[in-house]
Amino acid sequence: MKPFKKILVANRGEIALRIMATCRTMGISTVAVYSDADLRAAHVLAADEAVRLGGAASAHSYLNIQRIIDSARRTGADAIHPGYGFLSENADFAQSCAEEGIVFIGPSAQTIRSMGLKSAARRLAVSSGVPVVPGYDGDEQGNDLLLEHINKIGVPVLIKASAGGGGKGMRVVRSSDDPLEAIESARREAEKSFGDGRLLLEKFIEHARHVEIQILGDEQGNLIHLFERDCSLQRRHQKIVEESPSPALDESLRSRMGEAAVKVARAIGYSNAGTVEFILAPSGEFYFIEVNTRLQVEHPVTEMVTGLDLVRCQIEIAEGRSLGITQDSIAHRGHAIEARLYAEDPLNGFLPSTGRIVDWNIDADFASFSPSAEGHGLRVDAGVTCGDEVGIHYDPMLAKIIAHAGDRDSAIRKLIHALKHTSIFGVRTNREFLIALLEHPDFIEGKADTGFIGENLNRLISPEENPFDQAALVAVALYRQHYQRDSHPLLRELPAGYRNNPWRGPRLKVRLREKDIDISWRNVGQDSFQFDFPGVTVDAQVVFCHVNSIGIVLDGVFSSYRLIADGDCLFVHSTSGACEIEILPRHPVHHSMAEEGSANSPMPGQVIRILVEVDQAVSIGDPLIVLEAMKMEHTCRAGVNGTVEKIMVGQGEVVGPGQVLIQIRSNED
Repeated sequence: MKPFKKILVANRGEIALRIMATCRTMGISTVAVYSDADLRAAHVLAADEAVRLGGAASAHSYLNIQRIIDSARRTGADAIHPGYGFLSENADFAQSCAEEGIVFIGPSAQTIRSMGLKSAARRLAVSSGVPVVPGYDGDEQGNDLLLEHINKIGVPVLIKASAGGGGKGMRVVRSSDDPLEAIESARREAEKSFGDGRLLLEKFIEHARHVEIQILGDEQGNLIHLFERDCSLQRRHQKIVEESPSPALDESLRSRMGEAAVKVARAIGYSNAGTVEFILAPSGEFYFIEVNTRLQVEHPVTEMVTGLDLVRCQIEIAEGRSLGITQDSIAHRGHAIEARLYAEDPLNGFLPSTGRIVDWNIDADFASFSPSAEGHGLRVDAGVTCGDEVGIHYDPMLAKIIAHAGDRDSAIRKLIHALKHTSIFGVRTNREFLIALLEHPDFIEGKADTGFIGENLNRLISPEENPFDQAALVAVALYRQHYQRDSHPLLRELPAGYRNNPWRGPRLKVRLREKDIDISWRNVGQDSFQFDFPGVTVDAQVVFCHVNSIGIVLDGVFSSYRLIADGDCLFVHSTSGACEIEILPRHPVHHSMAEEGSANSPMPGQVIRILVEVDQAVSIGDPLIVLEAMKMEHTCRAGVNGTVEKIMVGQGEVVGPGQVLIQIRSNED
């Protein structure tokens, strides 16, 4: 086969940019595809050519096989790289590529059908002598039969999509849960994410670790593994932090798991990159879960510890070349850890966050893209830039930050440092949540399992009274005072803190973390001030004030703050925290509140299911309506006992945060 001259990347966001970066180093031209929502997205601008697919909904764009094939033909692409998610594990897509004479960069359609479906992969593992978790993987998918098997297996039971991955279409059923609701919700999510609603059931193993093995195979029959990645830090089955090597594996267990992964892959004649996933029980026994027939989100940690560019390996294998490396030639080089930065609000139930990114900043001298782990040992794979809109249609992951060092402790320290120096404003993110995870003693000691986040969630989420908040309030007050004074020619000659009413000091009314706060302070010397907070007086001195930053000594300790203004909001960041502060008018206008008992949308999203009817009686906690945002479902529930009075929205309607969805007449009225 001839070397590729042009590759179409059938994806978006950071993985599309990642693939294009390797193509550039290989001298291969790239073609992007995009939806209407992504016209100005970073991956579109980075490609040599770009072709519109259709509307914002994935079904009209990134999941439309024929339009992607037509785009490849139209631009003369030799091959298509699917990335991960979307159509990456769709056998029909791989088959369509083959029929059109376009190379699919990944395993064959037959392999995807055999191993891409988790149920089929389970049966293959059993026939290969690799242990699997007890469960049900049959073709019969009726609700009654699935409920019967849940009772046979015994709770807790894991329901998961037979196709796809990424935590989509997964639910854990415990004794207090409604198994039918979990089945139907998982099926809907699987159908929307992967176009396949088939499910399988497994016994849910408590306090297990999630360990996966990266494999590489070529068309000549060579097959190797590239060691493991530990993906145990998960929330709702979505990986958040991944690392290699795993702190839970010794050399003997590492070797046995690697051999088991190769055994499963060899049974099907696997070619290209893939991942064999296992559950590692507290007893030390491991069980096969599934095979992901694609590149994984967390592939950078393997690249950092092996020095291999996995995308390059994929392309060369697809061109018909042999691996050129053997199992014995691969060795671990240090330790790598990856953290996923999501557009979500940890303080509000991790609901997806949408908006325009007004600031995205990380020390450029410290971060560099380098699969070979050269440079400073910090890598950032981002899919967004300043000015981008984060909408409701796609996955909420914004970026991956990966640290590499000689040992695990050093890698953890480097990743924490990078996150503390990362500012992103315009959408809420899980940045501080990631820092709390990485700083937790159990993670540092290598003890965190798949249940760790759920069991420690309240301690991991920043408390409402954050020590950083007080410093941020001081920074905002003095920044506004000094910067406004210094930027205005008539005010520049006035002393800091000057007011035309000499009997009152400066005042500012703001909103921070849903609370309205009055800030008052007084000038006590040249650029020196005192702030009165409940129970404490804070001394502050301004050292410098620039366009987007201010340096302040607070009670004898100097800190600098990055401030970004967006309308009436100021975003404040320092290495000790970040927050959004809204400047309120001195004389606020009062708006009418939504009626008590009404169900309001907690986020922007699309109504995908209405579960009640007018005049229906509901109780506190009853599901009313299902919203979808960023490929995840959220069920809005009744907050009062009463009767549905009016349904304000229709199925398929896009709603905004705070919008009234359903009006309920309380029984207490």
